[in-house]
Amino acid sequence: MRIEEIQFENFRKYVDTSIKFKEDLEKDLHVVIAENGAGKTTFLNAMTWCLYNEEPRIKDKDRALPTLNTEVSNNSEKDFENAAVTITVSNGQGSKLIIKRSDIFKIHGIHSDYFEKNGKREEWIDQEFSVTEIEGSHSNVCRDKDECDYLVSSFIPESIKEFFFFDGEQLDNYFLVSTAIKDQVFKLSHIFVLDEMERRIKRKLKDLRKEGSPNSNSDSKLKEYNQQLAFLESEKERYEKLNETYEKLEKERDSLMDSLGNTPSLKNTEKKRDKKIRERDNFIESLNDKKEALNDNIIKEAPKILAREAFIKALEGIEENRDDTYLYPIDETILEDSIHDKSCKVCDRKIDDSLLEILKNKKAKLYLIAPEDEILRDNKKFFNKFSDTAEAYLKTENKIQNDINTFNNAIESLEKDIKELYETLELNKHLKKSVDRRDELVKILPNKKSELDSLRNNNISLKNNVEKLHREYLKLLSEEEEYKDILAKIKLCTDSLTVINDVKEDMMADTRKVIQDSTNEKFFKLIRKSKTYGFIEINEDYQVNLYDEDGRPASATASASEVELLALAFILAIHSVSGFESPLVVDTLLARTSGEQRLNVSQSCLNVSEEKQLLLFLIDEEYSSPVQSLFKQNKVLEYRLKESESEKEIKIEEMK
Repeated sequence: MRIEEIQFENFRKYVDTSIKFKEDLEKDLHVVIAENGAGKTTFLNAMTWCLYNEEPRIKDKDRALPTLNTEVSNNSEKDFENAAVTITVSNGQGSKLIIKRSDIFKIHGIHSDYFEKNGKREEWIDQEFSVTEIEGSHSNVCRDKDECDYLVSSFIPESIKEFFFFDGEQLDNYFLVSTAIKDQVFKLSHIFVLDEMERRIKRKLKDLRKEGSPNSNSDSKLKEYNQQLAFLESEKERYEKLNETYEKLEKERDSLMDSLGNTPSLKNTEKKRDKKIRERDNFIESLNDKKEALNDNIIKEAPKILAREAFIKALEGIEENRDDTYLYPIDETILEDSIHDKSCKVCDRKIDDSLLEILKNKKAKLYLIAPEDEILRDNKKFFNKFSDTAEAYLKTENKIQNDINTFNNAIESLEKDIKELYETLELNKHLKKSVDRRDELVKILPNKKSELDSLRNNNISLKNNVEKLHREYLKLLSEEEEYKDILAKIKLCTDSLTVINDVKEDMMADTRKVIQDSTNEKFFKLIRKSKTYGFIEINEDYQVNLYDEDGRPASATASASEVELLALAFILAIHSVSGFESPLVVDTLLARTSGEQRLNVSQSCLNVSEEKQLLLFLIDEEYSSPVQSLFKQNKVLEYRLKESESEKEIKIEEMK
């Protein structure tokens, strides 16, 4: 089957546009080109939304815009508006399916209570989903959800849609998720039919065992066995649920680790920032205390400090005149006037005869200065004490000032660190939710793995005990002649279960062998090299391994384009096993290649399109001139997504 047309109606920026994929007899390759942010992701989401009501490329649906175009909802004069996508597919033999999904919105006025409360006019009311079957001139419209889902599954089943819609940038990692692939291959192999048979036989076996035996020993043993078996089944179910949850969380963690790379833990960054702020504030508080202490010291010791030079000069004078008869020389004129007038010209004291005699000698000067006492000499200790106080102050001031400088340097360093941490948080704030989730998963997964391992080991022990009880019960039952028929039926059921398990294993092995052979065939056809690589092996866990001619592992040394072709070959092999000849839709297949590698992958796309429809979504950087030239030579149909100048609408144009 192939996609003929996709129609858009008010679906986000796709207001009223469509795209028709014309069929070419030789190659069914269609290239959709867009600039970054020009609607390519919305286009791909619209396809999966129409088919499965799912938009996988929207990470946070709670913060996403509604499907209804905002301009339509803001300017509509109608009571109701629809956002719809319609996909028309055909089998090339006159049979078609027209798949349509619509979201219905009620439009409220700007003066309504709804608008006042919610700040928007559109209110989602309901969704309509229909599939129209067309056979020749006859058509039938189906609206029952289960029937519509069944018809969509005839095109591409939802359970295996990842094999038909995928991102080329993740293509080289696609086949590494072996658990998910193994589960999907399991579905493709129709082993679920055997699973249903196994479930029914187990139920019959349980009923047979309930019939039991009137023998007290066998009855008691049967009761014990049934209790342990029921407990084992419940524990197995609990293990499967826990394992499913663990694998989902592990996949989510790996995806976040791949997308976030080395993005630091923002919680740890916030804690580090807050710790730095507390340290800075403590330093600021200590700095203020030191400044206050410095000011107090200055105020307290200011008089002594200001007089320090005078104290020093006084002490120097005392030392200089230690052996002299006077401390300071007095002006000769003053001395003569004092003697002449019998009155001291310094202190106005009257001079008697005895003092006049003294003034006539050199000691007179000392008495003029300190008539009661030798002032300077007597206060030498006082001067020394104040000088020492001044010296101690200077030392204290230097110590406090050093502390202030240390605190200032520490505060400056912390301010720089805080600024850098704020910048880191601001730079990564849009990733906070994802980073927190990644860190949470990294923290909790080891505990969940430990719980899972413990439960698995416990189940093994339970299983051994149940098998032992079963053997004991069968031994007792076999001894009772009248219950041989029950025993035979039980044996038949257990033998049947063994056969079913063997068949399941054989089917899985055969399927894996078919996929492996098909992958080898398609890869070496796409890569067009015969000497570099020898073969491809797919192990039981569905890990795809590439080897050289000498049997040495070569996956890790393969180029980006070779790894992409390996994954592409694997996907095409899955297609062949699935039995669904549905289109292959690939996004950004050429993003990780360049030059000759990009041309090789492009040529491989041409080869693939000879067998099935291939829709290739590229950005302008991928669609280089050599690729354009190659595709034009092969008459590949090209389409461009063009955003309007207002950036409110996108149109799809076929390129000539």
